Amino acid sequence: MGENVEEKPVNSFRVCLNCGYQRGFHVHFKDVSEGKARLGLICPNCGQSYDIGWLTADVPELKPEKEEVYGELDH
Repeated sequence: MGENVEEKPVNSFRVCLNCGYQRGFHVHFKDVSEGKARLGLICPNCGQSYDIGWLTADVPELKPEKEEVYGELDH
């Protein structure tokens, strides 16, 4: 009968190519033109950044405002 074998996700990118950190990335946005920002990834362990080629939809301007701080167990 069939074995319960866990398959690895296809096209998954969560391991840092620089330091090997395996728990995913932080995201960052970089202004590239009026109304557009480039979305990138940053390794929380070593700081290596990755351009994944994604542009946001319309973003009027990047002026982040501080909001609540969420705890580690908040989802």
